[in-house]
Amino acid sequence: MHLLILKVNHLGDNVVFLPVVQTLRRLYPDWRLTVVTAPQVAALYQADVAESDLLLTKPDRFKTAWKRPWELAGWAARLKARRFNAALVSYDQGSVAHWLAKFTGATIRVGAAGLKIRLRDTLTQEVALAPDWSMAQWNWETARSLVARLDPANRWPTEPPAPKLDHLVSDIRPVPGRIVIHAGSKQAHTRWPLERFVALADRLSRQSEVIWIDTPETRGASLSSGIARHETRTLAELVREIAGARLFVGNNSGPMHLASGLGTPGVVISGPSAYAWDPAWHASRFQILRTPGLACLPCEQGPFSPGRCINAAEPMACMQRWSAEAVEAACRAALARPAEKTLSP
Repeated sequence: MHLLILKVNHLGDNVVFLPVVQTLRRLYPDWRLTVVTAPQVAALYQADVAESDLLLTKPDRFKTAWKRPWELAGWAARLKARRFNAALVSYDQGSVAHWLAKFTGATIRVGAAGLKIRLRDTLTQEVALAPDWSMAQWNWETARSLVARLDPANRWPTEPPAPKLDHLVSDIRPVPGRIVIHAGSKQAHTRWPLERFVALADRLSRQSEVIWIDTPETRGASLSSGIARHETRTLAELVREIAGARLFVGNNSGPMHLASGLGTPGVVISGPSAYAWDPAWHASRFQILRTPGLACLPCEQGPFSPGRCINAAEPMACMQRWSAEAVEAACRAALARPAEKTLSP
């Protein structure tokens, strides 16, 4: 059995998808898995997918490959030559991924329903997002539908387990009192104001060890001398920083999902993010800060985001109403709770 998995997207999307690939490998060790994904997240899959079966491409370039017919033709030839039996197309994939899945000739093609793509009839089965599912559960149920077509025994577990990250971090334990702050996020409207993260870091550093993870969006921040500034050059380095923290603080973003998978407690300024993007694992260890009473929340619906704030009357109210003092209080309360095991089993 040779399975094509199309998952070309950013960190958080891949973290909540990783249990699918890991469980496929565990239950079906003889199956060949080819995963098309982004270079910056390839390390997530390296323990379960052969290097020659990890096909890497930048998300924006892959999604717009139709604008470069020669490039699209190259992908089509490359994938068709692999002779797939089935294809799994994640909810976050566009028309290019759907067309390629069909072009490969895979007779079984399972993916998400209700997507805003140009093409139709590219899948043989679609799975809709249920109101009470997390994004991790949607991935999981889509994979279940695929497995049911390929394995009559259908041994797929009921719930998605936390992703195993032991191949990235196996010898790190949380340092008491250490706080890791990650103020970045790929979309501007999902970021708490940078100056408030700076003020928060300064306040927390008076009583705790604070590590600030630098990102392209936050390198201009002026931090006090008591705050350690770290730039994680690889995904493994980022995982190790989060695994070594007593508390993670950040936006609803990819690093938050790493903290959820690792079991590192967190305080998250969630803003516009859909509730389906709340931490999928160890949820009791997280405090999600949302602004009550805003009719516009959440402006994200499932996988769909407007890409900007839609509250014209009070722009970014969901973020702006949270002061550094209020978030500090949430962090202090989280640190006061008894520490729990933080690494995934």
